[in-house]
Amino acid sequence: MTTNMLRRLTPNEFIRAMGSGKTKPLLLACETPTGEAIEAVVKFSSGCEQGVLNLAREVVAACLAGDLGLPVPEPFIVDIPKPWLETLPDGVRRQLASASSVAFGSRLATGQYAAWTRGHRISDRMLASAAAIFVFDAITQNADRRADNPNCLVRGDDLRIIDHELCFTHSLVIGWKPPWALGGLKALETPGFHIFREQLRGRAPDFGPISEKWRNLSAERLAEYGGSLPDEWEDVGAKIKPAFALIQGAVDNFDACIDEIRRILA
Repeated sequence: MTTNMLRRLTPNEFIRAMGSGKTKPLLLACETPTGEAIEAVVKFSSGCEQGVLNLAREVVAACLAGDLGLPVPEPFIVDIPKPWLETLPDGVRRQLASASSVAFGSRLATGQYAAWTRGHRISDRMLASAAAIFVFDAITQNADRRADNPNCLVRGDDLRIIDHELCFTHSLVIGWKPPWALGGLKALETPGFHIFREQLRGRAPDFGPISEKWRNLSAERLAEYGGSLPDEWEDVGAKIKPAFALIQGAVDNFDACIDEIRRILA
């Protein structure tokens, strides 16, 4: 992303429900204030276990991933006009949307992307991207890129990563250690916990390019991520602070983060 603020969308048409995920997202035809038509996968705060905090984590993760050059769909803030709610044909999802504040959306990945499966392999052309995604997930404490729920799309050698509402949930973990501490990434050693770990082992990926991007993150840039949170989520500011502290801690201790990542890939 080249801007510090997410664009806002207004939905004008329900297209379909997106699977049976716990957050019950919808695919909506939306438009920007300038009239650009965009199809977006939209999540509502009332469909998330921690409400707008989960969506705030999505925003911060999307801003961070964009600055790191990771393959994430463009993120948006999505308004929920009351007249539009009446057009939703699905009663359950209409109730979710009605009980939500503004929502979070991601541009639909088009062009025959498929979900990553156990049968997919990290090609040599994918290696740098897969390694960068692994570093991102390790540092943000993302526990939701598992073999049984990959949240990763693939088309040929191209990857797209989605669904980051469970990033930055480290404050909920008893006995948590930061990713720069020895043993801080032990959970990633569990078979199936991350879709890329086993295939990255023994490949000796070059962490140099992604390390440089992490080290270039500034406190001022992180503050801009906070500025991307909509005013409607007025009670989320203090609750999202652990996310910024984790990112800054990783930047300040990045060599140790890479040491721990190399350890679990040995």
